[in-house]
Amino acid sequence: MPHEVVIVPHTHWDREWYETHDVFRLKLVHMLDRLLASMATEPRYRFTLDGQSAAIDDYLELRPQAREAVSALARRGQLALGPFLILLDEFLCDGEAIVRNLELGFRSAARLGPVMPVGYLPDMFGHSAQLPQFLRGFGIRHAAMWRGVPARVDVHGFAWAAPDGSVVRAEHLFDGYGSAMDLFAVPGRLGELASDYAERTSSWYRGDPVLGMLGTDHYAPPSDLLEIIDAAAGDVRFSVATLGEYLQQVAPDWHAGDETALAGLPRVDGELRSHSRGNLLPGVYSIRTNLKQAMADAERALTVAERLDAAFGVDDHQGFFDRGWYQLVESTAHDSVTGCGIDPTATEVAGRLEIAASVARGVTVRTLDRIAASVPAGTPVAINPAGFARRAHVELTLTDPASQQLGSGVQLLASLPEVLGDELMTSAELPKLLHRIHGRELFGQLINHWSFSADGLRFEVAESAIGQFDLAGFTAQLQTRIDADPDGQRRWRVQTIAAPRRTALVGVDVPGLALTPIELAQARSSDDPVEVGERRLANRQLVAEVAADGTVRIEAADGTVLDGALQLVDEGDRGDSYNFGPVASDSAVSSPDRVEFSVLETGPLRGRLLVRRHYTIPARLDQADPDRRSAELAGLAVDTVLELREGEPLLRVTMDLVNQACDHRLRVLVPAGPAGLPGSAAAGQYGDTERGRLGEGGWGEYPLPTYPAARFVHAGHTSLLLTKHSEYEVVTAGEQDLLALTLLRTVGMMSVNVHPLRDEPAGGEFPIPGAQYLGVGVRTAFAILPSATGWEAAGAARWSELLRVEPLVVLGRLGGPAVVGGVAGAGGAADGIELPGRPAIEVASDVVLESWRKGPAADGTTWEARFVNYRHQPQQLAASVAGRWDRTDLAGNLIEADVDLAWFSIGASRIETFRRRAL
Repeated sequence: MPHEVVIVPHTHWDREWYETHDVFRLKLVHMLDRLLASMATEPRYRFTLDGQSAAIDDYLELRPQAREAVSALARRGQLALGPFLILLDEFLCDGEAIVRNLELGFRSAARLGPVMPVGYLPDMFGHSAQLPQFLRGFGIRHAAMWRGVPARVDVHGFAWAAPDGSVVRAEHLFDGYGSAMDLFAVPGRLGELASDYAERTSSWYRGDPVLGMLGTDHYAPPSDLLEIIDAAAGDVRFSVATLGEYLQQVAPDWHAGDETALAGLPRVDGELRSHSRGNLLPGVYSIRTNLKQAMADAERALTVAERLDAAFGVDDHQGFFDRGWYQLVESTAHDSVTGCGIDPTATEVAGRLEIAASVARGVTVRTLDRIAASVPAGTPVAINPAGFARRAHVELTLTDPASQQLGSGVQLLASLPEVLGDELMTSAELPKLLHRIHGRELFGQLINHWSFSADGLRFEVAESAIGQFDLAGFTAQLQTRIDADPDGQRRWRVQTIAAPRRTALVGVDVPGLALTPIELAQARSSDDPVEVGERRLANRQLVAEVAADGTVRIEAADGTVLDGALQLVDEGDRGDSYNFGPVASDSAVSSPDRVEFSVLETGPLRGRLLVRRHYTIPARLDQADPDRRSAELAGLAVDTVLELREGEPLLRVTMDLVNQACDHRLRVLVPAGPAGLPGSAAAGQYGDTERGRLGEGGWGEYPLPTYPAARFVHAGHTSLLLTKHSEYEVVTAGEQDLLALTLLRTVGMMSVNVHPLRDEPAGGEFPIPGAQYLGVGVRTAFAILPSATGWEAAGAARWSELLRVEPLVVLGRLGGPAVVGGVAGAGGAADGIELPGRPAIEVASDVVLESWRKGPAADGTTWEARFVNYRHQPQQLAASVAGRWDRTDLAGNLIEADVDLAWFSIGASRIETFRRRAL
């Protein structure tokens, strides 16, 4: 019986990598020009455009005249587009970015034709556990991938299940996404080579047609592909298909909706991070760490801006959000946010993430300005963007606090400068003052009084307006003094003096996704205040004591003790942007040269200690022996701020450094329990994943057990709550296990040809001096949550959300002049709105509100809410919210009408989306 080989012509298009986006786009445009012409003349030609719609968006932006031709090919089934906007790194963005990636990809592809119903994941560095749930949420039943599949899978198709039980049929590209390239390498031998390949892989296909993926990085098959196939001799029967057509052919029952059709296939649950048949390149999670911070910040900023806009906004900001999310999703590509490209590529990615964050900031400032315009002038308002009720701690600037009545819930902090301007001017220069004054704003403050003396002018300003300011009267008096000095040489001392000001921390209870006016006289501290000593922070939940070497002993109320936390270990790295490369272990540095301590804040709402540690570390690798570090030394100072708040069971930690050395990795260690812990659990991408201590090898890459985490990581009796996408490892030191969190990893090459932990290069040997981070500041903020009962009982999911999503504060200006961002009328002062009298939504369970946004009016909805249950058992949602709500899938298709969100039971590890009906 002849073999059947299905050829799937495609390209894998790294949008940016060892070249920048526009260099690769030029190549893309010329490649697609040729390809589209060939497909137009040969209706049997099929092409799969890499599963990412950004490629066709990039093409049509420069070839708009080709839109109809592209659409015609898509509608005829010759050109497969989507479903993603970009081929993402699944571990370096969070869950909402994955949802928006598919939303944008569907939208882009659907404008031209059908959307390919395949989660095509050819070259990602492993696959996150919840991907099957994301795909099924968009009606996608198939996936296809190369890297990460465990060795026990020995057939080309398997069932891949998310933690909630959602299943897709996964096509394992066990021979890579260019499996058919060698078949066409020798002219005239296609039939022979294809027959041999079918024989060699027959155990994988077991009678199914053999899949021949014809394409690789930045490559398209030849224009005369069909002629070559038609001319092939031998007993192989060839056909040409898109990837979706092939999967429909080999799994027709599953494709048609039969949920029992995968019963005979191997089943793999959760994430795919095996090294057995492809390199996972895990070092990308620690290189260029500021890119990871920028991604987390932009994601958080956009979701918070959407929540505020939906809860309090009245403007149409959808176009802004579309722009922000597009910029962010573009940056999630597996050669973008990973940082494993050249320096200019990293610069472009950082720029896009800055745009996304700026869009979010613009919407947030506008919404806060609307709120301010609706609140009496001078009244502060605390806004909680989280779905959980909370004890909010917000910072305010108080004018003349000594004259105010302040409750125990107000903690005075630093005094602010009172002299904002003190300069000498001639009479001829005095008119410039009129250019500085905008209405009554001067230097970001409001003029409340002004006076001339014999040789001077004094402005008295404050944050809030008192009385009236007569600009015309001031101008007239100023002009009188100018006119009295015809030569213009008289000298005047011009002072701008602010009323006595101090920043203050105020504690206030705020419901979920709501705002609360603050009455300073009525503000009350909790019954669990913070006590601060020279090296000690304490409340009833937790005690932290700093040792002489800068490490910390933490004692929790349940008896958990973490001794020696926050030790720093610096070690050499002879690797590249893809993989850490260890050097001789005797060069590691873990003891500081000296340690300095200071108290920053003394409570009772918030206590802060500063620990400054100074180290001397090798400046680089030894040029003669890359397995050792150089004798040349560099200084490294690390500032650690320890923070404890009233009533909180966690120690907040912020670590700052400016890097001064090359080729090294710096990690912070936190004890987790006695040696021999079975593994860890890490949260991210809308799920929690349990991991063992060892990875599965086999491809030629040592399975170093460093793993990614986005929300939190837990081992033993320690949870680390994270604010950026991070790398961690469970390590053993003596009789205890510790969580090692990477703060910094620096290298000078994109890929090295000879690597101690990898058999083959991951790319070209391109110098990337920018990845050495010399002179670059790095900040890492996280929190330590100790608990003897595990992360679920400790509420790590809730505390992680409250750590990531900080409350906001705005000063009312109703009845007073507007100062926006310190500038009068900046962007045009917004009008007031009718503020809601109740929270937009409040969740009483441990389920996290992840997204709250205005819904599309076309389908009769007004709001959309998305929740995630990170726990491994069902929970009652317990959400208090007005209106009638329908349960939908991630794409917005109705699943269940009229759902009571208060009583809805959300399944273990489930992502659930609801839309409110229009009133």
